[in-house]
Amino acid sequence: MPPHLLLIDALNLIRRVHAAVRAPDEDSQVDGAVSATLSSLIRAIKETSPTHCLIVFDGNPPTWRHELFPDYKKGRKPMPDSLRKRLGDFNRAFQKMGVKTFRKSGLEADDVIAAIASKASKAEVRTTILSTDRIFLQLLASPHIKLRDHFQKLDYQGQNVQNLYGFGADKLTEFWAIAGVGDVPGVQGVGDKGATALILEHQTMSNVFLLAEDAKGAAGKVIKQKDQALLSLKLATLACDIEVGVRMKDLRSG
Repeated sequence: MPPHLLLIDALNLIRRVHAAVRAPDEDSQVDGAVSATLSSLIRAIKETSPTHCLIVFDGNPPTWRHELFPDYKKGRKPMPDSLRKRLGDFNRAFQKMGVKTFRKSGLEADDVIAAIASKASKAEVRTTILSTDRIFLQLLASPHIKLRDHFQKLDYQGQNVQNLYGFGADKLTEFWAIAGVGDVPGVQGVGDKGATALILEHQTMSNVFLLAEDAKGAAGKVIKQKDQALLSLKLATLACDIEVGVRMKDLRSG
């Protein structure tokens, strides 16, 4: 059987499940979330049939993004303390199931997953990323990587990005650097519509920067906020080239 790698964004899965659990108190909610997350994991493995599997947790901050942009994630709703204190219970439950888990201090799960997926892709290993985080869409420029929304039972590949945005996955980081996404600020005064028009006409921000300094509209705003745009590009780009020390042979499932 050809190898198939399943990479799971741990906190994305856990927090989505936890938010859906109804319980009389916080501890009971976490208890229910542990059980429900394991059920979701079993279903995900059954639906994707991986030969190799890894669940990736965020490492302790600060990350390189915090160093570049101190306000990174400051606007994000914090994880409930009752859940944060018991993340170890989820980790142990996953391992008891026989599924490997991984975290590395100073690295977000997004970057770890991107690095592993990119390395696997270069070896032409079919890879599925289980997450609802659209930041992973940028990886779909590779025909070997698929993003799965476990809750909607939807799979995304490169053509889906083209259909959704009007351009390929390889242009997404440029688009987000202008329009902003999640914790990435983008260029003030330019939204999705303006960013899309710029990408379709100029392809890259570098080409926008070559325009006259007195350019009008969205292009002019990007030029005037060049430093912000370049910072946003760095923040939006997953760190695919980092070495995380994970070997495929250690991830065999079953």
